Amino acid sequence: MATMKRALEAKEKVREILKDLSGINGIGVTWDDNGQPCVRVNVDFEIKESDRQKIPSRIEEVPVLVEVTGHAQME
Repeated sequence: MATMKRALEAKEKVREILKDLSGINGIGVTWDDNGQPCVRVNVDFEIKESDRQKIPSRIEEVPVLVEVTGHAQME
């Protein structure tokens, strides 16, 4: 089971992995449907499939969820 501390650590690892990808709108920590902490990656609906495949599904025991949120705002 993931803890909030582990989720925050996982968020930083995900941020490092995805730092050079386009189409990432944001990375944060939230809770999954079971009430467990997880990392959420918000992506542009036009993200390249090759970039989307680089998003890990989990970091150690922490799940990584992907949500399409619209156009990228980060520059």
